[in-house]
Amino acid sequence: MKRTAICFILLFITCNSLFAQTPNWVVNENEYQYTMTFVSKLNVDGKQLINSNDRVAAFVGTTCRGLSGVSYVASKNSYYAFLTVFSNLQGEAITFKLYEKLSNKTTSVNKPITFIANGHKGDLFQSFSIAEPALNNIAEMSSFNFMGIPSLSSIINSGTVKINISDTYPLLNLKPVFTLSKGASLFENGILQKSGEITKNFSSVISYDVLSEDESVLNNYKVSVSQILATTLFYKKDAVCYARGGIRVVSKQEGAMVQVTSNGKTVASKQITNGEAIFTELIVGSYIATLGNDWKIINILLKDK
Repeated sequence: MKRTAICFILLFITCNSLFAQTPNWVVNENEYQYTMTFVSKLNVDGKQLINSNDRVAAFVGTTCRGLSGVSYVASKNSYYAFLTVFSNLQGEAITFKLYEKLSNKTTSVNKPITFIANGHKGDLFQSFSIAEPALNNIAEMSSFNFMGIPSLSSIINSGTVKINISDTYPLLNLKPVFTLSKGASLFENGILQKSGEITKNFSSVISYDVLSEDESVLNNYKVSVSQILATTLFYKKDAVCYARGGIRVVSKQEGAMVQVTSNGKTVASKQITNGEAIFTELIVGSYIATLGNDWKIINILLKDK
């Protein structure tokens, strides 16, 4: 008998969970003369609400003044609540509650808003966030560089990004890698950009928009890239009585060929690997090290020690 009672209780709890009903929120629309509308995304504990039975309700005090579910918008690949709030007075404090069907949980949102007759908040690109806890409202670009290409400098200041790279890298096929403030997104002409995924032509200035996680802030950044002449450095090691000399060429021109000649004859050739090419076992004499348009006469001397 006791086991039967326990099973019945467990079954009752399970059925209640499976068939839990949406809160009994009702709006008496005919009692009000003014409306305020919202295009919103709903979020609880960092998770967007996308279930067809999820709900948002607007309240003045304990009176429900607006109610909406969520709808999928294919062009944005996201879910939105199209909420209408009703009132007879300007300036009333509107609060929100969110209902998540899967957890059968109702959450109060700690972000009231003032009612404005015929007012409207949000659109499909920059929706009005109804979230608990509130999402991040910072829209900043923290860094911007290019995959596989060392930036000689990358400066972000007041909405401008200025990057210098070596003239050995063409501007036509650069793949941006970037970091943004928490939860923010990067767009170009309204198209979402992913770090390290899209190759672009940076021969002219490109304009990007950074949208905050809560979509309340949109900041514009203009990115310009300049090529500067790659600097090649030449070093030498003189010979001593027990060891021959050497030449070291340092350059950012990875893979480029360095040629060392003496008396018009090629002594050795090597590619720049990991930023350098090293030539050893060179006897005393005069050499010319050449990399592209850069060259230098290097005299290896015999030193006492």
